[in-house]
Amino acid sequence: MGIDVEPGCKYGPLCFSVALLENGKLVNKYERVPLYRLIRLVWEYRPRILAVDNILELARNKRELAHILSLMPSDTIIVQATRLPDGRFVELRKLAHLAGLNPGSGKLSPSRTAYLVALLAEMGYGTPIRYVEEKTKIIVARSRKLKHGGMSARRYQRRVRTAILRAAKDIKKALDRSGLDYDLMFRKSGGGLDSAVFIVYAPRNHVSKVVRPHEDTDIRIEIESVYRSEIEFVDTIEYYGSTRSKPFIIVGVDPGVSTGIAAVDLNGKPVFAVSRRGLDRGEVIAIIRQYGIPILIATDVTPAPDFVRKLASSLRVPIYEPPTSLSVEEKRIILDEYMSKYPDLHRVVDSHVRDALAAAVKALHMYEGKMRQIESYVSRIGLDIDIEKVKADVIRGATIAEAVENAINELLAENYTLPDIDDGKSRNDTDSVSQQNTQLLTEIELLRAENRVLKKKLAELEDTVRALEIDLKIMTTSLKEEVERDREIAMLRERTLSLQDELERLRNRLRSAEENVEKLTSFVFEIAKGHIVPAIVIHDLSSKTLGIIEEKSRHYGRQIVIIESPNPLGLERYADKLARSVLAILTPSRHYEKLYRTAESLRIPLLVMEKYVVEKIGNLAFLDGRVVIDAYSILEEYKKRSQDTISQKGLSINEFRKLIEEYRMKRARLLLKK
Repeated sequence: MGIDVEPGCKYGPLCFSVALLENGKLVNKYERVPLYRLIRLVWEYRPRILAVDNILELARNKRELAHILSLMPSDTIIVQATRLPDGRFVELRKLAHLAGLNPGSGKLSPSRTAYLVALLAEMGYGTPIRYVEEKTKIIVARSRKLKHGGMSARRYQRRVRTAILRAAKDIKKALDRSGLDYDLMFRKSGGGLDSAVFIVYAPRNHVSKVVRPHEDTDIRIEIESVYRSEIEFVDTIEYYGSTRSKPFIIVGVDPGVSTGIAAVDLNGKPVFAVSRRGLDRGEVIAIIRQYGIPILIATDVTPAPDFVRKLASSLRVPIYEPPTSLSVEEKRIILDEYMSKYPDLHRVVDSHVRDALAAAVKALHMYEGKMRQIESYVSRIGLDIDIEKVKADVIRGATIAEAVENAINELLAENYTLPDIDDGKSRNDTDSVSQQNTQLLTEIELLRAENRVLKKKLAELEDTVRALEIDLKIMTTSLKEEVERDREIAMLRERTLSLQDELERLRNRLRSAEENVEKLTSFVFEIAKGHIVPAIVIHDLSSKTLGIIEEKSRHYGRQIVIIESPNPLGLERYADKLARSVLAILTPSRHYEKLYRTAESLRIPLLVMEKYVVEKIGNLAFLDGRVVIDAYSILEEYKKRSQDTISQKGLSINEFRKLIEEYRMKRARLLLKK
């Protein structure tokens, strides 16, 4: 489909003439088509190519143009027919003559222009156009919701890092299944990831169908739009010819949350070195093209990261991977040697730039032998050709002979220019027409020769693509196995760390138990000597704790009991049982005053706990032996008071003792019956 803008449109700001061709024949045409109808026709016919005379006629600015192009079918290629792949623009009438077409006489009408651009695009003339759409950023990081308590900070960090790693893998699988193009940057940490960022080259509404925002107590997944609209021409020939102003460069890339980029020219001189956070693939390409013409992308690890592979594919250049990943020591040696020649690099080198520069220099060293062969060959044949261009072609994959032939072909092409076609009456001049025909035939022969070279290169590239597809399948299988292995290793690491924590906890318990055993051993001997007395420790009196006291008293006699948080009502409630089972009660000094009256009325000795406790182990306490003496002293005092009271009532001591003996005999008979 070919289109051209018509002057004066009553349906809107723009109207178009449309020509639809199939196998070089006009099958349909439309006139005075407004923009909204043009978009409908494009979707209705779904042409393979949409050809234009000047792409900037479609809109007022590039942003608006990118929006219009984004409404077109993704499988339709937009081509500006009047732009050659080397960047030159040719007037439509001249290009039609060059292609052997008859543009007609006089000014070209919009319908005729639409027909010609469609025909030229179908014949292979022109340059495709692409536009950078909205990008979307997916951020996987630690949650902002803090969970209080439950585990140590180290275990919590490990769990969060593992959760981020698991979420990043799930998102990667989802994006791979959906076919969306993306870059992944992440920061590794022990047992997982600290954070991960996906740059997806698709609008947010498309990404949201695949990945949804999420936040829990461990991680958060955020989706943000990064909008940047612009268009660019897809050049099939980049910076060819003697007019080249930028150097050919070998670029080293170290991707990550902070991406390092460094480039050297073919003589080893540094061109640029930068390190920035959050760079996506498009921004890296823009930086590279700002400084030179990339011919090789290098990395310091094997296999190359996905980001580096996609970057090389976007730039249509080969990729260099070292036989084995470069060690830190090897990169330091390369960098020290390099910076001794170029001291200014010290100002810009960080760890990311260091890795990128080491990769570029290592790649250049791999081609040093080829570079010397090229210089020797070119000096031997004596032709004045662009030796840097020859080196670049060899690094791209051509043989030395093919690269030299390409340079000679370009040298020949410099002597030919596109013919000037005069549309006036002077075309009747037979000599002028003959001269123009001769120039056209020469130009055609030159294009045919170039076409043969390009076909040969295309066949070689197709073989390379097939080989790379096989390698990709092998690497994909290997990567899946590696991912599964990494997941299993991460799980085992987490399990190991958990077991280490458990082991440390058990060791602490064992040390504590051993210390308690030593103390108990020493207390056993002290008890035997009478220096130490054991006591039961309870929190408060209850039927359960009273049962424990009674059980001990039946086997070992009346007990000394420590009540840590006593209640006077509890003492009164269990007074009879306490009197039979307890020799003395010890309580903290803060509770002594409130229990004193109750204990005194029950005739149970009450002592301050802090004065006697030597050691507490669990629910058992070891007291100074003086506690027994003090307890009996209090009992004697109670007895003396009782005797005084009895004397006051008129009973003699012997009479009172007789009453006590009778009471004991009655209790004994009752016990025997039971």
